[in-house]
Amino acid sequence: MDLSLSISSALRLLGDASKTQHVTFQEVLHKVAQDLKFESKSNTITPEAHVIDGGVVTHCHAALSTLFVESVRGGHNTSVLTSTLEDLNWPPERITEALRELESCRHLIHSRLASLGTYPPHIVDVDWKLYYQVRSSAGQEGGGAMYLVTLHTEESEGKRGKVTFSCSLAQLTHLVTRLRQATRCIQKYANSS
Repeated sequence: MDLSLSISSALRLLGDASKTQHVTFQEVLHKVAQDLKFESKSNTITPEAHVIDGGVVTHCHAALSTLFVESVRGGHNTSVLTSTLEDLNWPPERITEALRELESCRHLIHSRLASLGTYPPHIVDVDWKLYYQVRSSAGQEGGGAMYLVTLHTEESEGKRGKVTFSCSLAQLTHLVTRLRQATRCIQKYANSS
């Protein structure tokens, strides 16, 4: 896993038992897990005054949070994270504790990451009606069968929307054909990667 120099140095400091007491390590670890599990309003960490100053502890907290989020985002398993932490000279007991905390909140981190950002609306349901106009009010001959299609969409943050249009049978057939082609293309791409 690729980490920046500042993240690596903060993680190295957090894992070093001679510079960071185990109590402080556990406090930072539990605070990171708590912040990633719940929407924490308090960002205060109260480190032992004789260990390291508050700015460094906050930096270690941010580095460990980054490691957890990047691990989940990248889909890395525990062996990748273990080797990364071993490269940073973490003792085995701290690695075990960190992995336990990550696994306890992996699903929540993943769901939070999935809900971030904006993305185009996607179709969640379709309603359609067939209507046929025999004659107009002016007495003219009707135009044949038409379909009234309503696409129900879901946007970011769960907002719902509708897209409504009408089309002829030929236009609807063309739309369905293009959607099938797009589906096959996406499936082919997904299977090859």
